[in-house]
Amino acid sequence: MGLKWSINGRDFADFGINVQESKSVLDKLKPRERNSYTWAEYHGKQIDLSKPYYEAREMELQCWLKASDSNRLTENFNSFLSLFDTKSTKRFTIEPFGNKEYAYEVLLNGSAELIKEFRNGEMYGSFTLKLLEPNPIKRVLKTTLDTFKLSYEIDSETEIFFGDGTKQTGRSNVSLTKDYSEPSYENSGLSLVSVSGFNDEYFEVYSVPEKSTTYQFSVEVTLVSPKNIKLYVIGRKPDNVYEVVAISTIYEGLIGKNTITVIKDVNIPVYGKFIYKVLDSDGNEIPGMVYNNPRIETAEVVGEWQDMTGKEKIIIIAGNIEDMKNLQTPAEIIWEKI
Repeated sequence: MGLKWSINGRDFADFGINVQESKSVLDKLKPRERNSYTWAEYHGKQIDLSKPYYEAREMELQCWLKASDSNRLTENFNSFLSLFDTKSTKRFTIEPFGNKEYAYEVLLNGSAELIKEFRNGEMYGSFTLKLLEPNPIKRVLKTTLDTFKLSYEIDSETEIFFGDGTKQTGRSNVSLTKDYSEPSYENSGLSLVSVSGFNDEYFEVYSVPEKSTTYQFSVEVTLVSPKNIKLYVIGRKPDNVYEVVAISTIYEGLIGKNTITVIKDVNIPVYGKFIYKVLDSDGNEIPGMVYNNPRIETAEVVGEWQDMTGKEKIIIIAGNIEDMKNLQTPAEIIWEKI
């Protein structure tokens, strides 16, 4: 069985690079040191036996390549390492031919030294590629859908890597629709609005970061019955003129809590207050609906987006996934935990 190695969709073989040996790619992760206590009147020590947590995954690949001359060898080596030059993590994939893919989000973990050797009229080079996966515990999904839904509940923070070079942070009640025709935005996690002191139907902007124009508007709504819903964000100007500044796509709301969001470029300082309205897909009020946690957050594309429409996508959900509940998605789960 052969192996196919790639970084951000670029095969190692595209650069003439072969992997001779790998270390810690599939090994069990190193547990963090447990807290311990010693007591003067007892033998030994008391060990904290709560759920173990693990260090970041450190991997090493022993690689080699060959070329017709030293310049070509160096050029291929430098072109390969340039894949790691940007600030975001990179998708590292190992594909056993005829088996399930292994996928990681990695950073370059130190320098790589190219050792050259001239042999039988050809130039050979070898180097050690050191990779670091900061968030190593993950569930891996696969889909060919260009639009799919993902929802789950978790008490801690998770990272969702969509396989198109972008990611989002999932917190608490995660509910999203991923459209692969455009990049995903990561919100800041810091809301810019508070409930008005004069009217609890309004939300006042209390700070606006300089140089920011793209924002994520979101609100939690509780439904008593399933309903297709849309979020309308209405801005109020100082002269009491109201206008709709953002409208979400149609969202399939479920019984209970739903988080509905919309990303929009908005000149926030033009407005002093905002009203959120969630209506059904026909524009009607929804009886019994409850609003919670209205937010406006700055948003940006994190990573290097690439158009994956019509292609197979591998999605990584990284974090304390053993605590995840009620995962719902049409995507195939290829690894429950690696």
